[in-house]
Amino acid sequence: MAVRPFAHARTTAFLWGTAAGILVIAFIYFGSGRLSRFDTALAAYAMATVFAAFAITYRYVMWVQRPPTWKYFVAGWKLFLRPKFLAKNLVRFVGLLWDNIVAQKFIERRSFQRWTAHMCLAWGCLIAFAITVPLSWGWMQFGIAPNGSDYLVEVIGIPVFSFSPHGVIAFFMFNGLNFSAVMLLVGVALAMHRRLFDLGAQAVESIASDLIPLFLLFAVSVTGLMLTASYRLMGGANFSFISLLHAFTVILLLLYMPFGKLFHVIQRPAQLGVAYYKEEGARPDALQAICARSGAPYQSLMHHDDLVEVMNEIGMDFGEHQNLSPEEKRRLIALNQAASMDGKPFVG
Repeated sequence: MAVRPFAHARTTAFLWGTAAGILVIAFIYFGSGRLSRFDTALAAYAMATVFAAFAITYRYVMWVQRPPTWKYFVAGWKLFLRPKFLAKNLVRFVGLLWDNIVAQKFIERRSFQRWTAHMCLAWGCLIAFAITVPLSWGWMQFGIAPNGSDYLVEVIGIPVFSFSPHGVIAFFMFNGLNFSAVMLLVGVALAMHRRLFDLGAQAVESIASDLIPLFLLFAVSVTGLMLTASYRLMGGANFSFISLLHAFTVILLLLYMPFGKLFHVIQRPAQLGVAYYKEEGARPDALQAICARSGAPYQSLMHHDDLVEVMNEIGMDFGEHQNLSPEEKRRLIALNQAASMDGKPFVG
């Protein structure tokens, strides 16, 4: 794939983003029975998801069009869809999905605190979105069951199940957002502790990328819990103001997602394809690139050739230097430094 001009890449991303926004509008319109089941009190949340769909898709398409990303993206799909290995790849995909998305073991290897914070933040957000999006789109409603006392859950106008308002199911159904808010607060607290006391984290953190997402998640969680406190403990005092404040924080979070660190939630599934790429290069029968100086293999030929191609696409050609192993490259740096100290530059 040749490097696309920025204007062309931007146009492509804009068209995909527009299509995603229109698709969400269609989901809302038809999923809510042409707005017959749409709750106008949640209209602000629904509109925020439309703009978020546009912005997230726009950013994603811009990201995936970068030469290195596109190379991995295309190669990953080609390797995954090979008929000979498709069954094996599907089984492998389940394992990758569990390790990287569900259990997030790549974070656990760094530290238990970071893993706990990441799990609370990730699953707190996922639970909250899983509850909020169907409600704000008009896809899910709570009605009265035929017996006149139980709640009836309807999904896209279809009765699914009923439950007692005093049972265990009701407790979890009506407190799901509270549970997610508590998880988010625990995750925010652990993440802030690391950013305040870990010198390594402080060296690379920034306000826009690291702190603002945590502030937004904190604001959404606190205002959400304030809504519960208002109608359960304070007789509904200031409920209207708190609901507006909560909606404002949620909308800010949705609109911020494509522009900060939270965007890696969208990127992460696409990065699973890199595992197939690495495994292909590590196969015993995979061709290896041979170092031009030492004659030793140092990486898969597929990776070497793809890297050379990407470097050429972005206008960087290192010639024969690209055919050297990392060890030989470091050795040449040392030889050149030593030679330049003697006044006789050495070029390998």
